[in-house]
Amino acid sequence: MGKRQTRSEARIEAFKLIFQLQVNDEEPQFLIDTMLEEKPESKANINYIKTVVLGVLEKNDEICENIKAHIGKGWKIERISRVALAVLKLAIFEIKYVEDVPHKVAINEAVEIEKAFDDPDNSAFVNGVLGGFVKSL
Repeated sequence: MGKRQTRSEARIEAFKLIFQLQVNDEEPQFLIDTMLEEKPESKANINYIKTVVLGVLEKNDEICENIKAHIGKGWKIERISRVALAVLKLAIFEIKYVEDVPHKVAINEAVEIEKAFDDPDNSAFVNGVLGGFVKSL
């Protein structure tokens, strides 16, 4: 048995799936099954991963409205990089619907994922959008 997957690692896998679903017209379950084949350690966190990925799909319109409300005047959601958009969707879903994730953790993890997978300069944008979102709650 390999090392146990952390929640942060599971969050990265969930982010990758959300990103793939934005880019490709794949069935979510197919992508989840593929991820489990490639990352069997994700089985330990599969309930969290499925909840987040399927929840983002289900609440996509609502989440996008939340993003639009906090990106700043003159900005359109279409201008946000696909990576940043997936990160924002993940974090907003966690903040609103995953009770065991503190807001600060969701924001900090989103910023770290953004730095790792996109232009690090975009992390301040992600932080600002999520900070504004949390203040509005």
